[in-house]
Amino acid sequence: MDCNHTDGNILKGDETNNMSKSADKKNLYYEDEELLEKFNFSMLKRLWFYTKKYKKQTMITIGILLFDCILALVPSFLYLLIMNQILPKDHILPQGFLTMTGIVLIAFFLLYLSRVICQWVTMRLMNKLGNQIICDLRKELFEKLMKLSFHYYDSHPSGKILVRVTNYVAEVADIFVFQMTRILCNIITMAFCFIAVLWMDARIGTAVVISLIFLSILMYQLAKSLHIRSSSERNKISNLVAFIAENINGLDVIRAFNRADKNEEIQKELCKKHVDALMKTTHVREAFFPLAHGIVQIICILVVYGTAYFLMVHGMERGLTLGIIVSVASYMQILSENLSGICQRIQNIASVTTNLERIFDTMDTEEEITDTDFAKDISIKDGLVEFKDVSFSYLRDTTVLEKFSFTAYSGEMIALIGPTGAGKTTIVNLLSRFYDIDSGKITIDGHDIKEYSLSSLRSQVGVMMQDSFLFEGTIMENIRFSKPQASDEDCIKAAKKVCADEFICRLPDGYQTRIDEHTSLSGGERQLLAFARLMLADPRILILDEATSHIDTETEQKIQKAIAEFLKGRTSFVIAHRLSTIRNADKIVYIENKQIAEQGTHEQLLKKKGLYWKLLEQGLQI
Repeated sequence: MDCNHTDGNILKGDETNNMSKSADKKNLYYEDEELLEKFNFSMLKRLWFYTKKYKKQTMITIGILLFDCILALVPSFLYLLIMNQILPKDHILPQGFLTMTGIVLIAFFLLYLSRVICQWVTMRLMNKLGNQIICDLRKELFEKLMKLSFHYYDSHPSGKILVRVTNYVAEVADIFVFQMTRILCNIITMAFCFIAVLWMDARIGTAVVISLIFLSILMYQLAKSLHIRSSSERNKISNLVAFIAENINGLDVIRAFNRADKNEEIQKELCKKHVDALMKTTHVREAFFPLAHGIVQIICILVVYGTAYFLMVHGMERGLTLGIIVSVASYMQILSENLSGICQRIQNIASVTTNLERIFDTMDTEEEITDTDFAKDISIKDGLVEFKDVSFSYLRDTTVLEKFSFTAYSGEMIALIGPTGAGKTTIVNLLSRFYDIDSGKITIDGHDIKEYSLSSLRSQVGVMMQDSFLFEGTIMENIRFSKPQASDEDCIKAAKKVCADEFICRLPDGYQTRIDEHTSLSGGERQLLAFARLMLADPRILILDEATSHIDTETEQKIQKAIAEFLKGRTSFVIAHRLSTIRNADKIVYIENKQIAEQGTHEQLLKKKGLYWKLLEQGLQI
């Protein structure tokens, strides 16, 4: 079934053009959609949930990281040992000086070798774990996008969606691999440092704790500010990417209407907004840099030596040795480095959590079109279609169909005509449940279409649109797209029925010719391939929306017989402008003002001399 979003007509039929979308587009697509939530850890907690699947691997990784953290604390203790036990006192070497020196040197060597090995192992484990989480996130996000209704795609440009699936998810790996796990180790290392300092000298440890509380409050405030500004900055780059993506896709239209200069102005303005937002983010980020790399270390050293000096001046130096001061200062160096690491990682997390907001915003979007509780796989036998008092609107207070009713009997070919925006494409969209109706009922063989599971409904209702989308791959794969289990012979047979075999065989690799952006296929050739794909699916009900618009008259005449044969016994809906197609319909339905203005066969409507007759008399396009 050919109903990919890229097709455009299914998602945004002719009727949607009248709904003030162009007026809203600036604000909806390329202006702010910022999610200015307060910085919180709920999203990080939700991200951490993805490690549950890899619990053993996660625990091993964290365990090795913690072991490395403990090893990082050992040198400071060795400094205490060196100062108090090994260095000469009163110019006298302690007993066993050489033995103790050798042991300490070996300890330092083994210590640093162990840390190198730990860091190498953890880096490999974290990268593997991070990439596994990325795959899971992308899989879940893609599955969600496949389930979301077309309303979501109507209000979100493809460029922004693409950024979320690719760039945003990739950056999320950085949160887990290089930020969340390491910030945990930073915190644990700091806790060990505090314990060691308090054990060596509680007075110095207390002074350090008090000073760092104020620094932590300052960092948290900066993190909140950075989070908000990063959200704005990333929104601006998302707007810019979406605009560029749309311009690349619509380049032929831009050139045809000489819009290049105007669009360059818009792009320049979007770039300027991104740069302005980026600079605002940078100003806050710059405040983190000196705090993380200098101020914390300076404060820690000043507090340690200042407190030691105060204790000695006031005669309170009991138990305070040079070894303790040097060891405490070393621990404070480690503590300040870890606090600096926390500063930097909070900065990075605050920036990238805006990505999580948008990823989880998509994941949490309600799926409007879903199987009902009573839905089941039902086979369409007769193909009797009834619209009973159906009302529908794409936008609130903008009704497209109102109390719309008509019946298509089994095997009938229904031609839908009417002015642009009357609701022709809407009718076929509703029949396939691409959108749900506001009120009324649509039935097939007496069953409400909501009683059909989506998979069974859409596998039996085939859609062929004017601009048929072909996927990158071989021609054979594109034909087989509608029926993956079909053999090559079945695909070739379907292609021959619609006269596509002739041009396919002229291609260098025939049915194995790859289709991509560099493959030159005419619009008519693409439609023939889509026709073959539809025939292979063998649906019970067919929807043809301008299905032969790109096919030349000679080729159309060749495939008319095949189409007529294919339509026998199948209910079909045709939206066409060619009189040759319309006059052969069993029933012509003229839609206007949200209702059926008139209906009947070609001859009946000509005798009635109503709207249909006027169109033909005036030579207007239907």
